[in-house]
Amino acid sequence: MADQEKKNDQVQYMPLGLCIGLSLGVAIGAAMGNVGVGMCMGLGIGMCFGAALDARKKSTEQEPTEKKEDDEQ
Repeated sequence: MADQEKKNDQVQYMPLGLCIGLSLGVAIGAAMGNVGVGMCMGLGIGMCFGAALDARKKSTEQEPTEKKEDDEQ
């Protein structure tokens, strides 16, 4: 049960990236005069950054585990 609580407390970067990207995309779209295009661009960019941050977080979490296994052998 402790593992489930730990998993629920972790930050998810994909939704965060989507929200920030959408906000920035609307602002850029309003400046360009086409909010729809800005929203699409912002969502795409936010999704890329969110996925990259999630992948980076997972890889840094797994590194100490791999080192411990090597030390035990």
